[in-house]
Amino acid sequence: MSRLFLHFYLFISLVLIGVGWTVERIWQETQSQVPPWVLLLADNLAGQLSTQSLPHAKLSSALPVTQLPAGSILWSDSELAALNAGQVVPLFTQDQVFFYAIQQDELWQLGPADLTESAVPSYWFSLLFLGLLAVAVWLWLWPVARDIQKLKQQLSEPNAPAAVPVRSFIAPIALSFEQMRQQIQRLLGLQREMTQAVSHELRTPLARLSFALELSALPTDEKQLMLNDVKELEHLVDEMLDYARLESVQPQLKKQQVDLSELLQNLVEKLSPLPGAPVKLQVVAGCIYVCDGHYLERAVQNLLVNAKRFARTQVLMTLEVKPHSIEITVEDDGPGIALEQRAEILKPFVRLDPSRQKGFGGFGLGLAIVSRVMEWHQASVRVDDSRLGGACFRIKLPLVH
Repeated sequence: MSRLFLHFYLFISLVLIGVGWTVERIWQETQSQVPPWVLLLADNLAGQLSTQSLPHAKLSSALPVTQLPAGSILWSDSELAALNAGQVVPLFTQDQVFFYAIQQDELWQLGPADLTESAVPSYWFSLLFLGLLAVAVWLWLWPVARDIQKLKQQLSEPNAPAAVPVRSFIAPIALSFEQMRQQIQRLLGLQREMTQAVSHELRTPLARLSFALELSALPTDEKQLMLNDVKELEHLVDEMLDYARLESVQPQLKKQQVDLSELLQNLVEKLSPLPGAPVKLQVVAGCIYVCDGHYLERAVQNLLVNAKRFARTQVLMTLEVKPHSIEITVEDDGPGIALEQRAEILKPFVRLDPSRQKGFGGFGLGLAIVSRVMEWHQASVRVDDSRLGGACFRIKLPLVH
């Protein structure tokens, strides 16, 4: 950062000095030059005066003529030579110009003529200074902005190669980000490997325990309770392995045109034998969307299974086409989800208090899988209040034109 600050400080300092000096020189040159119209008017007056004999004679320039004593003005040698040659010599004040000529051994003064209209306004020099400064700053900031955009793309794509040039001003920052990203990936990899290893290692003792319970002489009721606990542990291990596989890396999505109406209808028919409230479906016919049908079906299935589990009498699933998105909503008339818990419910291993009861089951991974699948499709899922009185899960699939 110190390198970037020092470079920018020196750049701005040099630019201010260079642009200020350039604009000042241009202003001085502009002020020191005789306006072209003054020279043209002087030549025109010299031609007219050659035909006039009296100071009160009218001139086409409409400038007032005044007779002055011959020695009233101290002339330079060049100006005196020009006057003796019959030329008209201009003399300038701050905002006016007077013209002098010698006629019949007398000094004539013509004018004054106003200079304010012909002078370049001062604000043009201010605009020139600001414009040059803006161009110089843009030339410095554009490579920095370009490298920041490359760094952003590099961070958003895990397997993307280093895109920021070594000589870039933000190269040290990009290197720090790359080191941090690699460290985070290593930590996540270790976590996934540990989860998978522990889950796999749990399978063997659970299988032995289940086999031992089957052969034991325990009472039937106690044996069944213990077997249910073993099956629940096996289900937890399966879900942990499944979630770890989905979390490990984004899969290569097989995107194709999918008829969402048909997909949802088939899903409702497949889940109808499961216990729980019936599902009512409201869809528009022929809704085509480009996505990975397998993963999208799995995400909606997890929402439906949760809704059937918590609903009292009914579940409603709708498919709507909006101007910029396609929305799939799954609603139920269950207990609903408190407002302060809606942000946490989509995280892994998060369960609401009622779901910890044995009758509800679940391990808090189903909604986390839904959230992950939506990320892969650049879609979103949020929790709202249902029109039926319970919870409403709303999936928004963006329409990319």
